[in-house]
Amino acid sequence: MGGAIATALTVFLAGLAVPASASSGSSDAPTCTAGAHSLGTPGDRLYPDTGNGGYRSLHTEVDTVYDATTNLFLTGNMVQLTDQATQCLSSFSLDFERSSADAVAGPNMTVGSVTVDGVPATFTFVQPTYPGDPVGQDDADPRAHEISQNNPVGGPNQNPLPPACSPELPAPTSPPDVQDGQQCPANKLVITPASPIPDGSSFTVVVGYSGRPGVHADGDGSTEGWFRTADGGFVTTEPVGSEAWMPLNDFPTAKPTYDFYDTVAAGVTAIANGLLVSTSPHPANAQFPGGSVTWHWHSAAPVASYLVENTVGKYSLSQHVSHGITYYEAQDAALSAATQKANLVIMNQQKAITDFESHVSGPYPFSSAGIIVGSTNANFDEEMQTMISFGGGHVGTSLLYHENMHQWWGDNVTEASYNMTFYKEGLATLAQDLYTAHRAAVAAGGPGTAPGNAAFKASLVAQFDALYGNTGDFWDSAPSDPAPSALFSSAATYLRPVAAYLALFQILGSTDFDFALQGIQLTFGGGNIDESELETAFQQWMPNTSIACSQKLSAFFTQWFDTAYPPGGGANRPQITGPGLAGPGFYDQSGGCS
Repeated sequence: MGGAIATALTVFLAGLAVPASASSGSSDAPTCTAGAHSLGTPGDRLYPDTGNGGYRSLHTEVDTVYDATTNLFLTGNMVQLTDQATQCLSSFSLDFERSSADAVAGPNMTVGSVTVDGVPATFTFVQPTYPGDPVGQDDADPRAHEISQNNPVGGPNQNPLPPACSPELPAPTSPPDVQDGQQCPANKLVITPASPIPDGSSFTVVVGYSGRPGVHADGDGSTEGWFRTADGGFVTTEPVGSEAWMPLNDFPTAKPTYDFYDTVAAGVTAIANGLLVSTSPHPANAQFPGGSVTWHWHSAAPVASYLVENTVGKYSLSQHVSHGITYYEAQDAALSAATQKANLVIMNQQKAITDFESHVSGPYPFSSAGIIVGSTNANFDEEMQTMISFGGGHVGTSLLYHENMHQWWGDNVTEASYNMTFYKEGLATLAQDLYTAHRAAVAAGGPGTAPGNAAFKASLVAQFDALYGNTGDFWDSAPSDPAPSALFSSAATYLRPVAAYLALFQILGSTDFDFALQGIQLTFGGGNIDESELETAFQQWMPNTSIACSQKLSAFFTQWFDTAYPPGGGANRPQITGPGLAGPGFYDQSGGCS
């Protein structure tokens, strides 16, 4: 409230300082406009509706009041978002999927109040408009608000405009273009404060809401968000599912720090990102007749929107500290004792896995690490920051290597856009390949021995050669240009990028490859990276710095990341690989790049 009064006084005094004749239409008066309703770029077809402009996300406090029995957010449930204006804002927006066509698993929530710096604000929900619409965000043309995974939309109306949002397919078997030309849902929560927010000022918006959280249907027919369980909710949210249970700036580059205050019934556990600060019991009341507990988790590290964790249910939760890192282990109490015991054998390897991956990626970037194993059949496991989430009741060792590697790649250094999903999935898959090579080294005589080292290198070469030998449609999608229906395609998003990294490992050499990765962590840690910045980082560690080699590496990236090839393989695939690998290689006999 004090901040709002100070802002109003500043505006009032500024008005007094301007002569009456100049107060209207003065060139010195600030121009206040609405913040952008998207962080997408013109022509985007991959979640162009998400993200919000005009401000930076600084800190988010999630105040959850949740009845795990009924799966409902109760009175008092809210989020408090502290942001900093990057323009003079007359209004701004958040992403919030408060309702869904899925009447069972989808969200059904109601916003009860919104304040900005303690002052009530007006709010409404609007449809997104395609990024770059020259008419503006309130374009009256219905075609400016249509669904598609194609640009232009096409579909039955042959809309020549780009899509305003991506499909929400009801099932993985749904035709990817089935929603072409339909209207986008009104998932943009537009907030108009009582007075404009000056450029550069920090402000806090509080959104009070209640109802049923749920899951978001993706462009490939999978679901993500708040999965209903027998005793609460299990959260995995990539790429945009956080907005199906909380209002936020839902874009990878929006990375505020977080505090979670989850109030749940006594006997129920709440698990979120970062460190567990406290658990505070409360006596019985009308909402919680058996008493309640508030779980306070704090993440001092910024968290990307799709990595926000907030699972609630009956879980065992333990922790231990090793070398300054707090490790958490949580399992659904509904899992059998035998299943939990088997899971623990793998979960207990997280420290060793973290140490192994630190040799490649550099020091572990966070103060905590954790694993949740839920019993619900979520569509996928996910690298939730510092709290990896496994559904289906079990953990796999190789998959733990993958998700743990994401703590560096995707979590600490986040992709700058959804089109960069391949960058971090490829590096996480590389961890699995390194694990396979490590096992080969152990079997051959041990890491550090001559036979072990030879087996390690041979394993990586064999894994590349197997990928490079793929035919059919393996090469027909460019990793950097995925459609919503194929964002998590195993070939374009995981396997083709990891093959590129294996080739880079050979081109740079193991030492310089590791230095490149560690340099990226130092430069971009806590933020995000785009494709140009990624490629430049590898260019800097080329052993041969000639212009010819630099140009060849640029061509390598274009072929591996940005080119779609006709089906078949052979000549229809990247024609630059690496020394000792299948394909044309990289250097000539003299070590140059002719």
